[in-house]
Amino acid sequence: MILITKNKEPKEWTEYRNTPGVDYQAIPELIQSLLKEQGYICAYCMRRIPKQDKLYKKDRKNYVLTQEDHRVEHMKCRELHDDLKLEYRNMVICCPGHIGEDDHCDRLKGAKDISFTPLDQQFIDTIKYNSDGTIISTNELYNTEINDILNLNTKLLKVNRKAMLNQVISQINVACKKGKSWDKKTLKFYLKKYSEKHFEEDEEEVKEKYYSYCGIVTWFIQKKLRTLG
Repeated sequence: MILITKNKEPKEWTEYRNTPGVDYQAIPELIQSLLKEQGYICAYCMRRIPKQDKLYKKDRKNYVLTQEDHRVEHMKCRELHDDLKLEYRNMVICCPGHIGEDDHCDRLKGAKDISFTPLDQQFIDTIKYNSDGTIISTNELYNTEINDILNLNTKLLKVNRKAMLNQVISQINVACKKGKSWDKKTLKFYLKKYSEKHFEEDEEEVKEKYYSYCGIVTWFIQKKLRTLG
């Protein structure tokens, strides 16, 4: 996970939630605002969104696509916190939540609360990763929720995070001269690259996006920089 910095809510959402008697509904302007805010990655697993997931049938060969390509997540769930259902700061956007054979992120979380938020730097500072792509929190409660409520360590999520890290390690090795140790200048260049949004063109337009699974990359590079002093 990475820190999410909330922007001002879109005026269309302000108008919508101030309509007397209105109930929660994810209007297009809300969805686009959350996507742009997060650089088109899932708030929890950091996958690229929007993207439909495959739901495999019993034969594990045939599948149907999820009807949704994203999910608007209420960190404090609507079922338990009706007073927060229209609160913009209580919302992030997530993937459809079914990569491989497992539910995860908001799809699994459902009507449950978590005690942390990706809007909190203190929480983000508890996050680290194992070499196999496992995401861990040094806080025991947070770590339990990461695994039991969000299921962020599915087999495929770990494989994808590890693959992203290995890709960046290869880039750094190429950037450094053969046989030469990594240096601060090179590491800081790649830390900046994977900490910031970049311009990327898709079928619709050019958008500012984070790299998928960038959290494991920035954590790894920061760790390496600390060892260099």
